[in-house]
Amino acid sequence: VAFDAEFLLAKTEDTSQEVQQEEDDYVSGLEWGEANGADVVSTSLGYLDWYEYSDLDGNTAVTTNGIDIAVGLGMVCVTAAGNEGNDDWYYIIAPADADSVISVGAVEESGEIASFSSHGPTADGRIKPEVCARGRQTWCISPNTTTNYSQMSGTSLSCPLVGGAAALIRQAKPDWTAMEVREAIIMTASMADSANNTYGYGIMNAAAAVGYETTSAIDQTNFSPDQYNLLNTYPNPFNPSLTIQVSTRPGANLNVDVFSYDGRFIANLYSGKQFTTVQTLNWKPGNIPSGIYFIRSSVNGKDQFRKVTFIK
Repeated sequence: VAFDAEFLLAKTEDTSQEVQQEEDDYVSGLEWGEANGADVVSTSLGYLDWYEYSDLDGNTAVTTNGIDIAVGLGMVCVTAAGNEGNDDWYYIIAPADADSVISVGAVEESGEIASFSSHGPTADGRIKPEVCARGRQTWCISPNTTTNYSQMSGTSLSCPLVGGAAALIRQAKPDWTAMEVREAIIMTASMADSANNTYGYGIMNAAAAVGYETTSAIDQTNFSPDQYNLLNTYPNPFNPSLTIQVSTRPGANLNVDVFSYDGRFIANLYSGKQFTTVQTLNWKPGNIPSGIYFIRSSVNGKDQFRKVTFIK
């Protein structure tokens, strides 16, 4: 999809059986990809047999934890939500429960959800999947030939479409972090303001995602190593809580505040000296309405803002 893209191909599945060793193999594949400079990972696999629903909390499955580490190292991770929509277990499967992954459901050509597409939420209440793409009768290279195309169905078909969009964004916005690429894909999808656990945040819009503008900004005036203020927020959109990380020098005067979209003050999350290089905060909005909010970090008078979306 992206011009000049280069590809690393990894097979981590044992197609003859479903065993836990495959999860370790998958994590090894992530490590191999990261060591070889991978910017985007598209994963059409998932694991369920040895997990309970309560395990799909973003912190338990081996592959889920592997993805969170990979995203932290700069790789955009896209994974199939699963094809369990018609089964007694109709939820997503690991690693689609990761809080930093882009899990992808499947829709028909008409835009209707494919019946087999797995649903959310995660065990801890987060909306899943993140987005959807066409996964019913999708054209692809035939797996049994090097010259023919065929039509196949599954979230394994919708997932690489979103992976391709992520590659386009990485080329267009090379300075964006993996989480900013994820934010762009989610916030420009067709149901970003009315997400649910069937479509997630809606059908991906690749062109809109490439044109998305994040609100991260650092005042470069008189910028020096003694005056830095790096603000990160995740997940975004979020429910029920948002993690906020502010990186600056210990001893700096730090204030972290929340404002509504129309500029009203909502809450002060921190006010005082920063005692560590990274200050980690957690915001639970509680009963405030769903909507767009701004997080402001102020370090020695220098401000940075992040736009976040709270969806109940």
